[in-house]
Amino acid sequence: MPRLLALEWSETEARFAVASSHGDEVTVEQAFSVPMRPEQSGAEPGPADVGQRIAAALAEHKTGRIDTLVGIGRSNIELRQLTVPPAPDEELPEIVRFTAMREFNALEEDWPLDFLPIDDLPDQPRTVLAAAISLEMVEQIQRTCHTAGLKPRRLILRPCGAASLFCRQQVDGRPRARLLVDLLVDEADLTVIIDRKVIFLRTARLPGDPLTDDEAAQALLAELRRTMAAVQNQLGGRKVEEIVLFGTGKQHAALAELIDGRLATPAEVFDPFAGLRLGPELQEVLPEHPGRFAPLLGMLLDELHHSPHAVDFLHPRRRPEPPSRRNTYIAAGAGALALLVMLVVASRLWCHSLDDKQAERQATLTDYDRQLAMLAKDVKGVEDIEAWRAGDPMWLDELRGLVKKLPPAEQAMLRDFRGEVKTGQRGPEISFQGFATKTEITEDLGKALREKGRQVGSILPKPNTSQPPYQYEVNVTITPLGPGVSLVPATSASSTEVRR
Repeated sequence: MPRLLALEWSETEARFAVASSHGDEVTVEQAFSVPMRPEQSGAEPGPADVGQRIAAALAEHKTGRIDTLVGIGRSNIELRQLTVPPAPDEELPEIVRFTAMREFNALEEDWPLDFLPIDDLPDQPRTVLAAAISLEMVEQIQRTCHTAGLKPRRLILRPCGAASLFCRQQVDGRPRARLLVDLLVDEADLTVIIDRKVIFLRTARLPGDPLTDDEAAQALLAELRRTMAAVQNQLGGRKVEEIVLFGTGKQHAALAELIDGRLATPAEVFDPFAGLRLGPELQEVLPEHPGRFAPLLGMLLDELHHSPHAVDFLHPRRRPEPPSRRNTYIAAGAGALALLVMLVVASRLWCHSLDDKQAERQATLTDYDRQLAMLAKDVKGVEDIEAWRAGDPMWLDELRGLVKKLPPAEQAMLRDFRGEVKTGQRGPEISFQGFATKTEITEDLGKALREKGRQVGSILPKPNTSQPPYQYEVNVTITPLGPGVSLVPATSASSTEVRR
């Protein structure tokens, strides 16, 4: 919950107001004043003395260390109304300072300068209310605040704070010329506003309190006449239409009645605390002179409601900085980075998708290879069978043809018949063991077997007495190449044996 202190002081008195905000609601917690006149006659308090008295007052009221708004009186600044050439608002700060350097009596380059635009037409000569404060005065205020344990957040022109409070609280929105009167200890702020704008302000010294001293009241009437005449001259004949006196009670009402009768101008009393949300301490009792707190209350409300202050010497109006491209560059960089991240993510997802597809296809290919291997085995088996069938003759036919060529059983006998297809040979092969009674018979058998293109190995009979009456043994190998016999080399062997 933001909490602020508004502070102003003079040689005679220091005034304090503390407020806090919760959302849009502002609560004025404290408002009090302490005398600043030295106990010894003729001694003027220095910045250290003022700071110590402020610190003591803050400690007594237990405000703590909080951000501070400091009000500056008219007597501490140099103020001039200036007319400058037509210019838009963004160019006014430089033009006003340039003009003020020629028009002000003692303005130096390092002095803070702020201003209030009185008119708003950029194509017409501009009228502004320019205010400057010496750098020495700013440093003195800062030393005083430092001694009191405070750090000023803003240095605000005091009459502008009071005018802001009145404009915030008033209901009548007609653009009348009003003269605001804020009675202080020995001076009065006289501020003229039109349509919520400050167009003229001055501070008048008074010989006493106009509320209790007739001489001071007459001096105030004279100052009001001077102010009204100056405003009428400045406004080309337009008069002040109403006088507003900050304060409450019978004394302020009587003074307003006196002003109304003597100056023939309606006068009314304005209570600065009316319509504000007050803390328990202020609900019980208001400070002795409520009207003197109007500037502090206006400063607090502007700050806590985030409204611009009319004049702030710590943050004067300046030419706007050229628009920074930093945010544009940041946005462009962020967009490029986001696009790059999206591309990286998309590429990663695409790569993962390709990896998944590749793995799936690799698995399918592996399965196909396994199936092809199985099919290759089946194909090889079929090829082996086909090769065997192509090279395997009809063995019964061969056997029948062979039997027909044999001599009668009394002369020859066939035993251990074997038919086979061997790998690497040009066809089937027949082998058998034969027995004959004479060598001539074996020769006749060889001639008979060589018919029809058959290839017969050498027939060499040799004696054998194991099979009488057959005295000769012969081992014969025949490769039949007759019709229907394939000449393709066999890839596997098959055999048929016949014993006789």
